[in-house]
Amino acid sequence: MTQKIKIPLKAAAFVAGFFVLSAVTATLLRDDAEAYSRILLHELYNQDRIDVVYCGASHVSHGIVADVADEMTGMKNFSLGTAAQSIDGTYAVLRQAVKLYDIQKVFLELDFAVATQPERKNRNGFSSDYLVALYLKDPLIKADFLLNVSTPAYYVNHMLPIGKDKHLTLRPQDLSKKLGGVLNGDYFRYNYLSKDSAYNGRGCVMDYDVIKKGSFHNDKDEGRIRVDSISRDWKATIDKIIALCRENNIALTFYSMPCSDFYLNEKGNYDEYYTQVKAFCRERGFDYFDFNLAKPEYLSVTDEDWSDDNHFNRAGVYKWTKAFWTFFNGGIAKEDFFYTSYREKMAAMGDTVFGVIAKMSGDKKSVSITPVTNVTDENAIAYEVTALTATAEHVLHKNKVGSYELPPSSTGKLRIKSYLHDVLQTDCTMHYTSL
Repeated sequence: MTQKIKIPLKAAAFVAGFFVLSAVTATLLRDDAEAYSRILLHELYNQDRIDVVYCGASHVSHGIVADVADEMTGMKNFSLGTAAQSIDGTYAVLRQAVKLYDIQKVFLELDFAVATQPERKNRNGFSSDYLVALYLKDPLIKADFLLNVSTPAYYVNHMLPIGKDKHLTLRPQDLSKKLGGVLNGDYFRYNYLSKDSAYNGRGCVMDYDVIKKGSFHNDKDEGRIRVDSISRDWKATIDKIIALCRENNIALTFYSMPCSDFYLNEKGNYDEYYTQVKAFCRERGFDYFDFNLAKPEYLSVTDEDWSDDNHFNRAGVYKWTKAFWTFFNGGIAKEDFFYTSYREKMAAMGDTVFGVIAKMSGDKKSVSITPVTNVTDENAIAYEVTALTATAEHVLHKNKVGSYELPPSSTGKLRIKSYLHDVLQTDCTMHYTSL
């Protein structure tokens, strides 16, 4: 064998060996014992039929209870949402589902967090995309997805089993959990191992956490919805989804799942997003159904229906599924079911404090409290702020001042109560450390 042949063969053998070793290492170290995406996509390949699919990110995976939807529709339902799923990931998973089944209806959820993700040319984090790519079976769909999700600078990382954002872990507790599932067979039976939630089948995750009434709070101001950041990439991929559905005679419906009123009022400009997306859909010949605008007689949720400020827990998921198909089964006009804007919904609700934002000062000596509310006159809101340490209880203030001095050099909990016209609105507790 000549030297010219030996060198390429050695190089090829090295590359193949490195790839195999990397694949084995990635399999062992992948933190997927609690990855519902692994179970969801395994289920996708093992259905007798699927008639209706719901597409999007984590809102969708905390959305439709398939058994309830089956009963209400007479069709077989499946949710394809995974955590922080990009619109490109949605398109890829939908393509896989359409290739496997005779899909009749597609419901595409238009979450503003997805719509305002960075443009492809500016992206540098692909954790959510690898959740999708890892379990796609069709090699052409997978390759097309990875080639289009970023610039070529990241192609090597996309192809290798190990690399940045590949969900690998060295944490002993995570590896122990996975090893336990492997040894007792749960991992290979695709049993969901989480203690915080249950997997209800066909893409539905039910969280056990419950937001106590009046306890919504945040320690930072997350800012307004970046409506001007809705990218051409997002719009172009939506157009690909439209084309895919038309090519396969699939009825496509655009909708948005509800988020808590604490979350939306914290953003402060939800109607800007709603107006722009409604116009975008209308330009393409589609209606848009935003369930954040649903009237309470058709969808009434409380703090206790949420696991956090924008995901339903178990109770909320059941309420949402029934309300969703109560509307889409017909019999209720859109103008009767929905308000015309989020502003109109807030006006109809009446003055409410949905929660508070409590931000530590830069020197960690005080905390400022601001309400998340639809109240126009914030002077009507008062606070009672108490610092609870291991040894004492310090009432910091009982008035309308928004900044409170903390007990110096202490660690404990802040209990924050808000009142509107002397009526208790919220009561939340958060950890603090002062200097």
